[in-house]
Amino acid sequence: MAQTTGGTPYGRSVARIFRAVPPVSEPAVGPSALAERAGLDERHVPEVEAALAVLGLLGVLDLRTGPRDEPLFRAATSIAHGCIRSLAEHLDHGLDVFVNWGRAEAGADAPAGSAAVLSGPRFLFAVESRRFAEYGPSASPLANAEIAQVVIKEGAAPGGESRYLVQYDARSRQYQLVGGHRRPDDATIGHTIVRELEEELTDFSFDHDSDTVSELQRFERLLVSRTSGVLTRYRIVVFHLRTRRERIVLGPADRWISERELSAGRADDGRRVLFSALTELAGGLAGLEPTVPAGAATPRWGLVRRHPWEAMGLLVALFGLAVSILQLL
Repeated sequence: MAQTTGGTPYGRSVARIFRAVPPVSEPAVGPSALAERAGLDERHVPEVEAALAVLGLLGVLDLRTGPRDEPLFRAATSIAHGCIRSLAEHLDHGLDVFVNWGRAEAGADAPAGSAAVLSGPRFLFAVESRRFAEYGPSASPLANAEIAQVVIKEGAAPGGESRYLVQYDARSRQYQLVGGHRRPDDATIGHTIVRELEEELTDFSFDHDSDTVSELQRFERLLVSRTSGVLTRYRIVVFHLRTRRERIVLGPADRWISERELSAGRADDGRRVLFSALTELAGGLAGLEPTVPAGAATPRWGLVRRHPWEAMGLLVALFGLAVSILQLL
């Protein structure tokens, strides 16, 4: 955890309020009595009420109603009381409860007992996931995003099945279709998918004479972002790539998976597959024209297949060099 030279004056004041919260074994008290327990006067009651509101968000308070309908507070459990006192220590010493508020870890799993569990993005992802689970479609999104995705289909070999190109996103730890967010300088969502194809595919430069993208479907999804951690309304446009080029060259993050894996939401290697469109595309994916024929997709070393004579010449030269070195030994 990050540490400073000490807490701030207002932090130490809030710490006094936290320490004054009665444990579950004692009677609940109201804001005025709590201010008195903390060594404060009536002028500080609004500060006490604000501090109690924060603790209420954490679920560590037992809220009761007094004889005159006034709110009364105490710790919900002995463990909750320990949490409140721990927060007071953090405030006194200037310690941060959550660290590393970068984007990369929101939806990542952390080992039990690891200090990384207290990373801010993971906490945000957890509380937003609970809010979404509680309220469902009526939950208010905190962000909006436009996404372009493209279906790239490999034809089925005899006796086999068609496959679809996905890329592994290390930040969200899942496979997803080629695509990405629309940027402010993308004139249209169609420009977004062309840019993403050129950025994400190896050795790919969009050729308007041989490559075409056609829109398949538009739809919306409410999802908790695995990178930003907040509930986001995604407006997604799915395209289909057609091409006259001979093959698609795969990069290290690229993989072909079956429609079965897409439907299951998990690849055969156990990793998650994010693909929201499958059940909503009219007729599914089976009727789509293949982008490339069976066997036309090559890994990154597909350049060797396209230039066999040059590759053979390089191998011969390397072999000759190795023989020459051995003769000198």
